[in-house]
Amino acid sequence: MKNKKIAAIVPALNEEANVERVLRVLLSSKDINQVILVDDGSTDKTAEVAGKAGAEVIKLPENGGKGNAMLQGVKHTNADIIVFFDADLTGLSDSHISLLIEPILKDNFEMCVGIRDRYWGLPKLIARIDPLLAISGERAIKRELIGEISDKFIQGFTIETSLNYYCATKKIPVKHTLLKNLNAIIKERKWGFKKGFISRLKMIADIIKIRLALLVDKRFKNELIQ
Repeated sequence: MKNKKIAAIVPALNEEANVERVLRVLLSSKDINQVILVDDGSTDKTAEVAGKAGAEVIKLPENGGKGNAMLQGVKHTNADIIVFFDADLTGLSDSHISLLIEPILKDNFEMCVGIRDRYWGLPKLIARIDPLLAISGERAIKRELIGEISDKFIQGFTIETSLNYYCATKKIPVKHTLLKNLNAIIKERKWGFKKGFISRLKMIADIIKIRLALLVDKRFKNELIQ
């Protein structure tokens, strides 16, 4: 897969204080050809900060959810490989980027999911027990794979579980890679306890909802993998 175009997409909502740090690493990466910031209806200066940093900016008129923001970024590029990154990361380095991209470029995987090394290894353990719950904002994926999934299944925070399920069911090769020393600023710290906690609950609800649907709703599962 030599000479493949690689685009980094960063969905962001009110991340003016954090996003420049992430974009700076992505823009300096030798592996990434295009960096796109999707401003998901922010009310702060996220888009302005991203533009000044040198990223291409898509500014959505209202908050449509993480999955929609990611999809809008994909529609904006013709890259062969898409790499998603959260906007509030700390400790992101060039080595993390390589760990996500190389399994696709060199080892014939079609998706690579980054697992943050935190909470005493709990995310890694959860992903091992139930690969569908390998929930991560950092993942590389072949462009055509995203196009195979209906927009219905990539809204809000359901997108990661949907991608995981689709690949597992279709027996598409997926790599889980540990991203050491990579962290993110928690929602409660960014937006205050009440607002951050409510946002966290909505995220968890999205994930639980689709995971339960995939367990019990045969029609839902069949529709996803068509």
